[in-house]
Amino acid sequence: MRHRPITLAILLLMQAFLSPGMAATSPGTAVIIFLDFSGSIKSGERALYQREIETQILPSLSAGDRLLMAPIHDKTLTEFRPLVQVILPAKPEFSGWRDNVLTYKRRVREVDAQVLDLKAKVKTEVADVLGRRYSSPYTDIFSSLLIAQKLFHNEARRKVLVLMSDMIEDTPEYNFEKIAWSPSAMERLLAELGTKALVPELPGVCVYVSGASAKSAALAENIARFWEAYFRRTGADMHPSRYAHVLLHWPPSQSCRLE
Repeated sequence: MRHRPITLAILLLMQAFLSPGMAATSPGTAVIIFLDFSGSIKSGERALYQREIETQILPSLSAGDRLLMAPIHDKTLTEFRPLVQVILPAKPEFSGWRDNVLTYKRRVREVDAQVLDLKAKVKTEVADVLGRRYSSPYTDIFSSLLIAQKLFHNEARRKVLVLMSDMIEDTPEYNFEKIAWSPSAMERLLAELGTKALVPELPGVCVYVSGASAKSAALAENIARFWEAYFRRTGADMHPSRYAHVLLHWPPSQSCRLE
């Protein structure tokens, strides 16, 4: 009984220092967006992509997050260059042993202001990128996914991949509009891609697709089935509810990961 005052004092001391600001800081989220710049994507689709980035993706980003945008085109693998990239400053951690509360709150406000400024800058850059009159003769989604594997390598943040594309692979090697789709044809294609090392490792990556479309409902369904099976082999989380013509179920839920 006589030890209770000491124990209580220790508990009160711990409570004073373990404030919400001292909780373990989240590593943040890394959002990588691949934008389809092929000739099949018209100005209306690009305007939709821009609106989704500006009204959904950008507002969801917070301190410590990373955003990178890159093109899907005919030279994705050989001439890769990000279109837009930013790492938002992380919020400072609070330590009751060394930090003054007022000073800490001031630092938090400064970081919040920096985040707002950077997001405004990114919004301007996105508008500039999507306003360019650029069109690629091919759509090389497979190469984009190989780049995504490299970009996510050793990424400590939560990993989210957004593909803004009709998802119709169109290269000299693979043209999804000319494939006679069937379960056996899909299995042969998946096996061939695996042999050619065109199935990247994307464990723990939460995948979204916005812009999926095709000339017919049957073709769109076959392509969707293919990508569902493909991403299953990569180890990514690509739920069918996040594969659509528009960006659905954003922001990602905490269950959207395979870690």
